[in-house]
Amino acid sequence: MFFNSTKLMLTNTMMIGVIMTICSNNWVSMWMGMEISLISFIPLMNSNKINSSSEAMVKYFIIQSISSTMLLFSVICMLIGVSVTNEIILTSAMMMKMGLTPFHNWVLMVIEHLEYSVMLILLTILKLPPISIMYQINSKFLTFPIIMSLIVSSICCLNQSSIRKTLTYSSIFNMSLMISSINKFSLIISFLSVYSINMTFLVMMFSMMKINFINQILFNEFSTWMKLNIWINMLSMSGFPPTMGFITKLMVIQEMIKTNELILVTIMILTSLLVLFFYTRLAFSSMMISYSIKKWEFLMKTNNKNYMMTASILLTPFILTLKMVF
Repeated sequence: MFFNSTKLMLTNTMMIGVIMTICSNNWVSMWMGMEISLISFIPLMNSNKINSSSEAMVKYFIIQSISSTMLLFSVICMLIGVSVTNEIILTSAMMMKMGLTPFHNWVLMVIEHLEYSVMLILLTILKLPPISIMYQINSKFLTFPIIMSLIVSSICCLNQSSIRKTLTYSSIFNMSLMISSINKFSLIISFLSVYSINMTFLVMMFSMMKINFINQILFNEFSTWMKLNIWINMLSMSGFPPTMGFITKLMVIQEMIKTNELILVTIMILTSLLVLFFYTRLAFSSMMISYSIKKWEFLMKTNNKNYMMTASILLTPFILTLKMVF
């Protein structure tokens, strides 16, 4: 996404809306912040490179408008005093905004028509407002949606060929893990930071190499360093030890064990194994199906972009420090 003056202004306005939602303690102010983010983000979705970006804009606007209407309706229910109905509607609205199961289909339809930079904003920054609202309401109706999101995202990952859809299902899976620890704010911040770092590295590499499908990684003449860059970060996204993705996932499981939610922990571990199997299979396939290269090409001096390969491992002590501090 080329940052001209218009897009820079829209990005700043979108961030103002996100910060406004996070910092507000008033329902109307939260709603206004999300609407500011919505109005600012939609023009960013427009792209001259992708002809169907206008279709994605319309779909995104409709879904976000419905969820915003549900939010206002829940505020009305709150004023009337219907507490149970209000909590269900508000939780459903935030799940729809985040794209959790069973409201995840719109994300898959929209994501295929976006540039990588815009997709990164949708899967990271725009998750902050609904997460902050869900943290404040602390709904007791989240267990079933979390289980459904974990199962659906882990199974659907297994037969995907599109990079964008793979990253989307990974986002749904990681968001489910994050929401399961919604009671502990420090853990949410740690998990969201690690998830955003991993997603940013992956999107930067895929955008730089113009990769849209998994077979482009398997059967292309990328250097071994570049393949290691991609797959170490993807393994971190799946929670492969000793990456920082594994540390944050372990922290979530420990927190769930403390609250005696053993059934949810069991499902979390089983689905994590499915996701880990998918990424490790791709990683080994990519490295085994490798075109012959000269020995000195592998040992050549790396450029500045190769720091991405070790970032997931080097940042692990930082995450452990956060765990001890909080």
